[in-house]
Amino acid sequence: MTARAIGVFVLVLAMASPAFAGPKNSTIGAGKLEEPMVHSGGVGYPNMTYEWWNRGKKKLDWGLGGDLVYGGSWGVASSQSVRAGGVRVRTGSRYIKIGLGINGLLRWHLSQKERPKVTNDVGIIFKPGVLISSNTSSDFTFGIKTEVGAPVSIDVHERVSVVTGGYIPFTYLFTKGDDFGIIPLLVRMGVEVKANETIAPWFFFDLGPGISVGKGVSGASFAWRIGAGTTFWGVLGRNKDSSDVAETEVIEIEVTE
Repeated sequence: MTARAIGVFVLVLAMASPAFAGPKNSTIGAGKLEEPMVHSGGVGYPNMTYEWWNRGKKKLDWGLGGDLVYGGSWGVASSQSVRAGGVRVRTGSRYIKIGLGINGLLRWHLSQKERPKVTNDVGIIFKPGVLISSNTSSDFTFGIKTEVGAPVSIDVHERVSVVTGGYIPFTYLFTKGDDFGIIPLLVRMGVEVKANETIAPWFFFDLGPGISVGKGVSGASFAWRIGAGTTFWGVLGRNKDSSDVAETEVIEIEVTE
């Protein structure tokens, strides 16, 4: 899986050509939203996600997100070992059986720098959240997450943005057995592509070490997460109405007697 993700990343770079602007309305990168409202949905591991973004004032964007979790320890999948129902299991082999997570979304656009061949955007993202779930032993599990990231978007083509940066999705789970948490230090390899004027598919693969905290866990581990989906806008609500008005051509006919 790692080799395949790196292959996709290299292929995108190889296809890139000189340009100043990539796809607008990024939801996995650092670019500032241009539309008032943007939606994003995707599937991956350890969860499926939906995010509702809004353009804020000045350099701030905000929103709400939901996760359907079916593996890992919510924030990431990892190789750490924990005790569940008297049996030690790896969180990467589906510690969370099924769960629902709710996240807040905040992103600050720090800067944009144009170079002869690319445009770079840098931001800071903050995603606090809570999780209600069941683990592999069918025990009720409550989780909290505080994700902090520094996304970097590199527009290498009029239709392609490469997304990188560092992310720390700290997660702590409270359950019937030993409570535990993990502090992953992830580096992102991702890409966003402009499919048309209202749709931008994306893909990311995050990889790095994970520091285990709490009882029943020890040492560091290998942590990762992967996702693919699409961002879309101008389809529902006021965005659609504004797009329709913008495309309407008014024709005046003068009648003479």
